[in-house]
Amino acid sequence: MKNLIIALFCILFRFSAESKTIVITTASGLKAAVAMANPGDSILLKDGIWNNAMLEINGKGSPKIPIVIAPEHPGAVILSGQSCLKIGGEYLVVSGFHFKKGYTPVHEVISFRINNEQLARHCRVTQVVIEDFSQPQRFKTDSWITLYGQHNRIDHSTFVNKLNAGPTIIAELDDERSQQNYHSIDSNYFKGRERFGSNGGESIRIGVSRYSLSSSRTMITHNYFERCNGEVEIVSVKSSENEISFNTFFECEGSLVLRHGFKNKVEGNLFNGNNLPFTGGVRLVNPGHVVGNNVFYHLRGTGFRASLALVNGVPNSLINRYFQVTDVRINNNTFIGCAEILFGAGKDAERTLSPQRILFHKNLVIGGSREVYTDNNADGGIDFNNNVLEAKFAGAVPRGFSDEPVTEIPLQDLMIASKKGYGAAFNVLNPIVKAKTGAPWYQQARLTTRKPVVFRVTRTHANNLTSIARKALKGDTLLLSESGFYQMTDEVVIDKALVITAGAGLLTKPVLVNGSYKELPAFFTITNKGRLSVSGIAFKGTYKSFANADAGIRSSENPMNRHYTLTVDRCEFYDFNESTQSGFKASKSTFADTISFTNSIFHHISGSGINLAAEKDDKGIYNAEYTLIKNCVFTNLLGSAINIYRGGNDESTLGPFVEIDHCTFNEVDNREQGVVVRLIGAQHASVLNSIFSNSGKGGRSIQFQEYRWDEILVDFCNFYEAGKVESFYQKALGKHVFKQKPEFNNAEKLDYGLKNVFPLSTAHRMIGANNKIF
Repeated sequence: MKNLIIALFCILFRFSAESKTIVITTASGLKAAVAMANPGDSILLKDGIWNNAMLEINGKGSPKIPIVIAPEHPGAVILSGQSCLKIGGEYLVVSGFHFKKGYTPVHEVISFRINNEQLARHCRVTQVVIEDFSQPQRFKTDSWITLYGQHNRIDHSTFVNKLNAGPTIIAELDDERSQQNYHSIDSNYFKGRERFGSNGGESIRIGVSRYSLSSSRTMITHNYFERCNGEVEIVSVKSSENEISFNTFFECEGSLVLRHGFKNKVEGNLFNGNNLPFTGGVRLVNPGHVVGNNVFYHLRGTGFRASLALVNGVPNSLINRYFQVTDVRINNNTFIGCAEILFGAGKDAERTLSPQRILFHKNLVIGGSREVYTDNNADGGIDFNNNVLEAKFAGAVPRGFSDEPVTEIPLQDLMIASKKGYGAAFNVLNPIVKAKTGAPWYQQARLTTRKPVVFRVTRTHANNLTSIARKALKGDTLLLSESGFYQMTDEVVIDKALVITAGAGLLTKPVLVNGSYKELPAFFTITNKGRLSVSGIAFKGTYKSFANADAGIRSSENPMNRHYTLTVDRCEFYDFNESTQSGFKASKSTFADTISFTNSIFHHISGSGINLAAEKDDKGIYNAEYTLIKNCVFTNLLGSAINIYRGGNDESTLGPFVEIDHCTFNEVDNREQGVVVRLIGAQHASVLNSIFSNSGKGGRSIQFQEYRWDEILVDFCNFYEAGKVESFYQKALGKHVFKQKPEFNNAEKLDYGLKNVFPLSTAHRMIGANNKIF
């Protein structure tokens, strides 16, 4: 990095005898200065915070003497608020800016064009940092950098966790002036991207399907991708003749995907999954690619996230679907401890064209599963030739492989793999490390913390909950110290990590009620960055003649771009008496990382118990990644107990993940065509050790609407006077399903402990009215 700083210093001052340095203080001054600048001039922005700055740079340097635009000191110009930067012209170097605490008011934070007529050529953006610069609305789409024109470069920059829809970097090919562009995206640090829960969470996209048969010739090299988990495609290549080489992908839940286009080259990359689930490698569609000298290390992804996945094609495919994979060379790669190598990924009624004329040559496979690879077509389309397995491989050695005395190779010593000419020659390739990427001046700010504080709240000061939550800091606790009714007049907004709990030793729960004549949308509303843990509290939807509360807990209807989490234990939700009301309700365009309900009871509700079905656009969007419901009771509900929805057939996401275990459903949704537990589009869902009694009699106890690759299971469950389990492929039911009458201890007093015992996978425990485990 020191050499890079020296090089930039030389660019700034090498031609000081003929060139000039100008310090400017306004956006208009910058525009004018660049327009008048000559090759070799340096234009410095005065250090400080530039708020709501829309910068425009349009000038013309020369190949050996560019015009340089930079802060007085690297990183000392912070572009905040609604700021953006447009670059046009030739031979410009933009260096050292920090975008922070804002978002772009247009489609890009940095655009390599001024408008459709003025594109950038031979321009460079270097040592830039973009963080905390996402749109407030999660589904408002933008990119952080979009490349237009030709021969442009993005290097040694840092990109921290983009939160809203749209790739971090895009290379556009929307007309001939931006095709065959020879752009370079190199030496950058992509510092995380959390799960987006929808398509549109790529870190890099090169092209789009419409122009995918055009050549881009973009180089993506020497970048470090760390935990880029936005969606299944980390790098999405939708154009031809690109090269993706010498990058490191660390703990990324997804793959480098050659989605469209032909003759792309993937060489010398390290994919290190560190044995984490869903970590992937390379996925291929279309003909003519080369995948060579890569290392796939402890990747646990399967299917589209396999260490190597060749996708089945679609006959007469439209340009945005799947062309057949043909004439691909896969050679000298090393696979160590990977879960799956897959040929024919996505095979279904539409994707029927198997990969053909595929040469799988001189690859080394160590560890992994008992099957070296999976071929869903097995029609001879893959030519396995001169590959090597470790000698201790336990399964049958397939054709095209031989076993050799090689064993697990430490990551720092992968060059051993190449001694006999097999696998990736890492003694030559030398994988990129994090320290050699990103902006050298950047250090992420450290947050100051204090010890958590406990705020005690009594019934007479119930309304203090709202103001205390507002002033509390991350990790503080609001303790409800008395039993009885807490009359509230405003919702409590949760925008940080807070714990709200009942005091120890109370004989009955504190009960939250609406004590005003205005309707409350919920008692607790979780908003952006909220992390709520609540225990030992009851939520009552109606009280005396006061107005209703529409939910016990909800996510905010205001714009959100960050995940929230909710943990509920030993709580009670009841008397929500309208069909639109719920114990818990997620709002549209909000996304929870984890929602957990344990040891809780939902009863006498006219709506639903837990409602995670606000997304109705059928675009693969859903409300929560992980939903865990364990040891809970749902009784006397007019609507569904649990409603989770993910519509459409988008394949870019992992979730929803749903686990329902040791729950009782009694007298729930007996309406015509009713559903007790609705799990539409849940990709990983299990309902275990649960009782459905007098529930779903007019329809279904459980409803799935799954795709063939989804993992769903209903087992060790008892259905007495209950509706059917419905799924598209009818593969959900396990072998341990019963129809015996449960004998509850005292259902009238909400004691759903069992007198009789069922042959379930583990001892069945139910909770009573006071949430004591029986």
